[in-house]
Amino acid sequence: MELQSNNKVIIIGGGIAGSSMALFLKKIGIASAIFEANETTFSNGAGLNLAPNGVSVLAELGLAAKAIESGSIAVDGIFKNAKGKKLAKVGFSNAAKYKYPSVNIKRATLADMMHDELVKQNIPVYFSKKLQSISQTENEVTATFEDGSQATGRILIGADGVRSIVRNYVLDTPMKPGFTGVVGGGGFVDKNKIQNLTPSDSNNINFIYGKNGFIGYTGVNKNELMWWTNIMVANPYTREEQINFNKEAERKSLLNQYAAYSSPVTDIINNSSDFIRLNVFDIQFLPRWFKKNCILIGDAAHAVSPNSGQGASMALEDAMLLAKLIRDGKELDTAFSTFEKMRRSRVEKIVLEGRKRGSDKVIVSAFQQKIRELMIRIFVNAFAEKSNHWLFDYKIEW
Repeated sequence: MELQSNNKVIIIGGGIAGSSMALFLKKIGIASAIFEANETTFSNGAGLNLAPNGVSVLAELGLAAKAIESGSIAVDGIFKNAKGKKLAKVGFSNAAKYKYPSVNIKRATLADMMHDELVKQNIPVYFSKKLQSISQTENEVTATFEDGSQATGRILIGADGVRSIVRNYVLDTPMKPGFTGVVGGGGFVDKNKIQNLTPSDSNNINFIYGKNGFIGYTGVNKNELMWWTNIMVANPYTREEQINFNKEAERKSLLNQYAAYSSPVTDIINNSSDFIRLNVFDIQFLPRWFKKNCILIGDAAHAVSPNSGQGASMALEDAMLLAKLIRDGKELDTAFSTFEKMRRSRVEKIVLEGRKRGSDKVIVSAFQQKIRELMIRIFVNAFAEKSNHWLFDYKIEW
């Protein structure tokens, strides 16, 4: 059974990468359809940060204002120790340097916002479509799904995330992403439940480093904070360990771990309504990103740790640049090879930076904590804002 033989582009995966890809293709007059493995919705996950470079891409889709309104602007990154003493400050929203601010937002909020835009623009989305196989001729690509249905198009774009099935096809062999040794824990909490909440708690991204580990928190919309912490483990959690764990036991464990940390850390944990566990995987290098008329974007090509703060922004950049190259190029092969060449060095550098940032957020001895605080004071204050500039100032001339 063929679903949409007239679609020029098949997009596998309906997350941020796939949704933005479809919207950019619509801008250049190319039809597409999204095929999503989940049953009904993409709305899941924790919170995320859209850096100025990511918000800039959303602006090209007419969605920046809505994201800013639905999320929370992150003015600065504030680095503190467990006692609440400020160690360093890094600008995240600099109007003099960047046209758009840095925005914290729930992944579900961003996903729903983009899905609403897909519906508004009559871009078809098919759920419960788990990819089984891909076949190609010189001019067509056919995707076959586990329910027996098929879709045929001129191009197939793999935006199916870190466990990409399209990637296995492109590489001719299964390739597992690398586990970073980190499970990301976190959740959301109603601001009204936090005593003595300051504007700094909501308007900045707070990075707390103590000898008992790292925890961060920030505003994620008008009513809520999001918080996150790193759990260092040898092996990734099973699906059962990620979903069906005892939330109250988790709360008790975290309260014990961070008992000595300054306000509002324990208040946030104590009043959190959600506890999330996410294994953190990344992909440091792929030998190639495309095969004939199939190409990878987003996490399928270059999954990155959330510690980089760039995962969603990189996916948005991918979609915008690939659409531009398809629009302007005469040959698909040229457009695809140019895309890979232009993106590879940037994203691989960000992946490595994400690993490094994650490895710094560990439990240490009192002496090691003193050294870490000294390093943060010296190096973050001196270099972090400058080192972020190459990330935030990235522009794609549409």
